[in-house]
Amino acid sequence: MKLTIDFLKRPTVTCMEASMLLGISVPSIKRRIADGRIKALERTNLKEKVLIYTKSLAKYLQEAE
Repeated sequence: MKLTIDFLKRPTVTCMEASMLLGISVPSIKRRIADGRIKALERTNLKEKVLIYTKSLAKYLQEAE
């Protein structure tokens, strides 16, 4: 079964979705958020999911090329 999802139609994605899109691990995604290469929503507490802006991922991919 092949599943196609247009992530650019969504405003945010989770760290797991971002890691699948970029082909890197979740800890690597979190490091890139920490150093500012990828933008994520601010969390009010650490129990909330990390949500990453899809436009930020698209920009990161363009810069990597």
